[in-house]
This record gives sequence, structure tokens and C-alpha cells, in this order.
Amino acid sequence: MKKSAPIFAFSAVVALITAGVSPSPAAANAVCRALSDPLRRLLSAVSSLFPFPLFEIAFLAFPVTLFLSFRRGDPSAVMRRVLCCGGILFSLFLLLSVVPAKRSAPPDPTPPTDGEMTAFALWLSERANGEEARLPAYAGPGTPPARETTAKLSLAVTETLRESRLCPTPPRRVKATLFPGQLARLGLLGYHAPQTGEAVIDPRAPAYTLAFTAAHEAAHQAGIVSEGEASYVAYLALAASPDPALRYAGIAGALDACLPLLSDSARDAVLAALSPRVRADLASFDAALPTGGGAKLVEGSNAAAIRLRDGEAGRSYDLFPILACRRYLSFDRDAAPAIY
Repeated sequence: MKKSAPIFAFSAVVALITAGVSPSPAAANAVCRALSDPLRRLLSAVSSLFPFPLFEIAFLAFPVTLFLSFRRGDPSAVMRRVLCCGGILFSLFLLLSVVPAKRSAPPDPTPPTDGEMTAFALWLSERANGEEARLPAYAGPGTPPARETTAKLSLAVTETLRESRLCPTPPRRVKATLFPGQLARLGLLGYHAPQTGEAVIDPRAPAYTLAFTAAHEAAHQAGIVSEGEASYVAYLALAASPDPALRYAGIAGALDACLPLLSDSARDAVLAALSPRVRADLASFDAALPTGGGAKLVEGSNAAAIRLRDGEAGRSYDLFPILACRRYLSFDRDAAPAIY
């Protein structure tokens, strides 16, 4: 038990700092940032050496390893090891998923007016139509995939994010899940595993969503913890790409996020202005994610993590269209200002 004490003490200190219990919040922030960025770089560099998600391999291997350990070893010793591993993973999760979000003040979540959001959505619809017209024909519904394979998509997306210079640390590799088609049952198109530094997507998701999801998860991997800000960075990077397929993914992703914020009449006007393929893409996104118990479970866990990051309202997914609309209303619409 004496060997386990340092791990438990470290986990407790990280938990207290994350909760804001510190005599000097500024000093605690600086210490955690100094720890989190090197850790993030190391974990993402190591995990990028493997083409498959290490997080999912570990998830599958853990119950088998635990069962064999109990059969061959002292149960109390096994439980101590399990608790130590749990403390390490808990500390990593807090350092890489919660504390780094405090590196900057939360953006103002005050939404634009209905008229401003409608104007932005109409502008996005014009751009989406223009980029869709540049894409090749496709036998399936909607637009073709931005890249033929996840490996090629990963290379294109991470390079685009690096060139944008919006990420605190460099993004690495985006991987395909070992359970294609299963993430959607949980209400997911992809996820970021902070303990292994991995960005993972479901390759069976609608084709047009793959590039935006990959950029969103890679932004998480590169140190942008907030869901809304990760989507905002994905939009900025993809929309500025020289590749029309990536530009379309960024613009269509922003348009899809704006539509729920519009009035019924404005939404109908925007949808009516879209080309058939763009409308098919947006419809495929709505049909891809379920609304059952699994989706609600994921939504609840996301909300809990968001609350730890200085309040849900300022860090929610709805922050993305607000930030994007404000950039549209600014004088320099093509600027890509650094968030951090």
C-alpha cells in the first residue's frame, strides 16, 4: 500500500486543482499547463505509431487481464494494482481533458440576433452550393468522401490543422474505430481518448461528415478541449483549405450547426436555397445519430465534463455556430485568429 500512496496523492492533488481548490489558481493553471502539453505531445506521438486505436484494445483486454490476475494472484494485491491504474488514468483524464481548457478565458456565449444568424446561414448555403458544384459525381447519396481511406483523410486533416496554427500542440493521427457502425448507437461519429492521445472516427458515418469529425477530434488531440471551440477550429481550418472537398466539409458542418438555431421560416428558406446533394448530406447527418438511451448517456457524460470546464453554457456545442457567426460579422471574414 505504501507504494500506491504517491499515485493516490497525485490523483487527489490533480482533482483538487481541477475543482479550483488551490491557494493560487494562476500558479496551479501554469503547473498543470506545463504538465498537460508535454503529456499530450508524448501520448499522441506514441499512439500515432499504431494504426489501430490503443484505447479500444486496452478496453477489450482489461476484463480478460483482470480475470486472469484474480485467478493467479492475491486478490488484495490485484485490487491495489487496479486502484493504482485507475488513479493514473483519472489523473491523465483531468490533466488532458479539463485543466487545459482553463488556459484562456471562456468565450462570451451571448448569441447573435436571429437576423444575424439567418444571414450567416444563407451565406453558408451559398458557399456550400458553390463548393458542392466543384465535387465529382458520386453513385451514393449526397457528396463523395473527402478521401478514399481514413489514413489519407487523417493526413489531409492534420496537415490542414497544422497550417492553420490554431492548435496549442500539433495534431497527429486520426484512426478508424475497431467497431465501425457501433459508435452511432451511442450517439457518436467519433471520439477523443485523452488517456492515449487518440482521435478516432467511425468510417461508416455519412461520407460528408467524416472530414469535419476527423478535424474536430484531431483538434481535441491537439489541445483544444472545449467541444464548441474544437468545432470552430475545425471549421476555420477546413474552410481555408485549397481542397474543395475539405472546404465543403467545413462549410457544411457549420451550416448543420446553425440550422437548429434558426426560426422555422428561416430554416425553410435556407434549406430551399440548397442544392439537392447538400440537402441530402444534411438529412443523412440527422438520420445517422440515434436519440435513444445510448445517445442520452453520452450526452450526459459530455455535459458533466463541460461543467468541470468552467460552466456548461460557455463551453457547449452551441458555442460553435455563435463563434462562427461572429467571425462572419467581423470586418475580416477570412482571418483565422488564434484562440490561445
